[in-house]
Amino acid sequence: MDLSRCSLNSVTVRSASLPQLIDLASAHGFGGVGLWRDSYAEHGVDDAARRAAAAGLRVTSVCRGGMFPQPTRTERARAHDDNRRAIDEAHALHADCLVLVCGAATARDLAMARAHIFDGIAALIEHAAAAQIPLAVEPMHPMMAADRSAITSLGEAVDLVERLDSPWVGLAVDTYHVWWDVALDSLMTRAGARVHSVQLADWVLPIHGQLSSRGMPGDGHIDMPAFVDLARRCGYAGMFEVEVLSDQWWSRPPADVARAASRALAAITEPAPAAP
Repeated sequence: MDLSRCSLNSVTVRSASLPQLIDLASAHGFGGVGLWRDSYAEHGVDDAARRAAAAGLRVTSVCRGGMFPQPTRTERARAHDDNRRAIDEAHALHADCLVLVCGAATARDLAMARAHIFDGIAALIEHAAAAQIPLAVEPMHPMMAADRSAITSLGEAVDLVERLDSPWVGLAVDTYHVWWDVALDSLMTRAGARVHSVQLADWVLPIHGQLSSRGMPGDGHIDMPAFVDLARRCGYAGMFEVEVLSDQWWSRPPADVARAASRALAAITEPAPAAP
């Protein structure tokens, strides 16, 4: 892959400071960075925006908004306010989208959680439109239903986006969460231009932590070239983020991790552009 069309997500090099992240992305030829909100908390969003722009790096995503299901009305209102702040931060960073990790059920009520997710996103659309920031629903792997999100398949996420029926609501598709789906091709085709972010991480065994056992692209069981090809064929024109949450990689110096990520992406064969 052409690294100028790829993005280094901050969580991949989690121990790097914001200046280190920018330097590493630039040094390895990445065209962008994906920013978790904690990555710029110390420096502030305006400073992060200046640093990314000065380095010629596009901010491909901000992570995260969401966490809509909450046990009380007061806590739901607090989540709504935090989501509005996240949209404002994404706007200040000129980000491609705000990724939504939608939140798990409270009191074991999945149906209620899904209703809160729908209502929570719907309540943000006007603010997102004013800020010109697409909201990208990220479906999680089913093993994360109890603590991360009640939206646990690409099909459910596509259904949700279609029900919301707004140009400001789309999808963030992460290989780690969706690679296994028998309907992946048809669902990606259905999603089409609604896909605002594509993130790459591999499924490696054994799984020692549901959140932090990911591998570099090409190190595991996912056919990365086929996934990249599928995304392009379905109309995705954005950058591919490498987002590897891994205790193994987090234990190593950020410079080593960024080098490994750049090599992993460079080894993926991208489809040739279609003939005019």
